[in-house]
Amino acid sequence: MRVIYGPLNKIGKIFAIPLSYLISNRVLYKIFTLIKIYLAILLGQGAGTGWSLNAETNAAIKIIKRRHDVNEHLIIFDIGANIGNWSALLAKRIKKGTYYLFEPQPGCHSYIMEKNIPNMKLSSCVVSSSPGELLNLFSTSENAGLASIYQRRDSYFQKEPYHKIEVLTTTIDTVITNNDIKRVDYIKMDIEGHELEALKGASMSLQNGIIHAIAFEFGSSNINSRTYFHDFWDFLYPLGYHFYRILPWGGLLPVLEYSEDLEYFRGATNYVAVLDR
Repeated sequence: MRVIYGPLNKIGKIFAIPLSYLISNRVLYKIFTLIKIYLAILLGQGAGTGWSLNAETNAAIKIIKRRHDVNEHLIIFDIGANIGNWSALLAKRIKKGTYYLFEPQPGCHSYIMEKNIPNMKLSSCVVSSSPGELLNLFSTSENAGLASIYQRRDSYFQKEPYHKIEVLTTTIDTVITNNDIKRVDYIKMDIEGHELEALKGASMSLQNGIIHAIAFEFGSSNINSRTYFHDFWDFLYPLGYHFYRILPWGGLLPVLEYSEDLEYFRGATNYVAVLDR
């Protein structure tokens, strides 16, 4: 955020001390903290936690319509599909697409199959930066939505009991090459802090402009993977991708420049990086 100079800045400084003294008691602190969190959610920050999937699918439709007719055959990747709810919801509106779902938890697969997503290809691999590796996946149940290859220390989940399984990795580049895919219209990634590594495994496809849009989460899980929003910006922006934040109603708020305010680790915030070339 740019510093505001002039009269407003001076007035703000004058009132800062008495206002801070006023609200810094235990009761008002909690109230204003909740207000701050809620205002952030209205701007999309933290709005990816427990909100309706309609916002994410509405945003996907808006992005896809910029280049394509939703009735043409599209290629959709759902990385971290869990039980397939996002793909199933999107498939009601994009019926001619081919859906590549990636979900390493075996307990999720029967739920995905029951949804009868058309033209679906399901992989049990973890999408990462290198193919053919074995990694540990930590989860609280057979189909938990918070499963991660990182041992979770974010405050929401650190006290949960975890078990681990070994999972095999693949990369986006590998899948695109092996299936002779010429264009990926939309990728949704929800892999609990491993999104940057998955993007590294798509370097060739990103540089060649094969991937048109990438939706990803950023939030508390990135504390565990030690990744910053700056990393995503530095990786994708030079390749011609423009960033948008998904709002609670499915609107898209442009992120015109990098700011430290984007390093928001409470809950999860949904972003879309869209290729503009």
